[in-house]
Amino acid sequence: MRKIIATLFLLATVATTLHAQQVYKVGQILPNISLLSTKGTVYDLKAQKGPKGFVVVFMTPTCDHCIAYESRIMALDKKYKTKGYPVVAIGPYGDDPVKYPLDAMPEMKKLAASKGFTFPYLSDQGFKYTWMLNITLTPTAVVLQKKANGFLIKYIGRIDDEPNAKKVPKNKFVEQEVDKLL
Repeated sequence: MRKIIATLFLLATVATTLHAQQVYKVGQILPNISLLSTKGTVYDLKAQKGPKGFVVVFMTPTCDHCIAYESRIMALDKKYKTKGYPVVAIGPYGDDPVKYPLDAMPEMKKLAASKGFTFPYLSDQGFKYTWMLNITLTPTAVVLQKKANGFLIKYIGRIDDEPNAKKVPKNKFVEQEVDKLL
């Protein structure tokens, strides 16, 4: 019995260690984001020379809240891309079509094409960036400012204060953060 308990403890410790990674918070530098896009290429934030930063939005094809925010996310990209802060979307479940068939890359591709997304939609591999940025619900936005050594995290949170797509938000949190940077 002791051997079984010791073995289970050892396995739990190893599993925790393997999945342990730094959780980044506002004010810290995120080294980079590099993931497979719905276009079939790897999109690397550091490789993008024009932007001053990015508005990263974690979103899934089947989340009701994400669906309600699709037009607002496209409007954010339209408003801020030319000012140096384009939108980049990340699908947390994008790399697992077995466990998450309705939120994985095939559905992400369909959504991006049908809605005419003007921004990259990336598949998070093994929840890497979802865990790194402590994303627990969708949609969640992250405002990143480009620095020489990576990306300064300026904001992590809701896009605005109105989840109802038919109502106008009073506080546009992402816009307020990006406007401070401009």
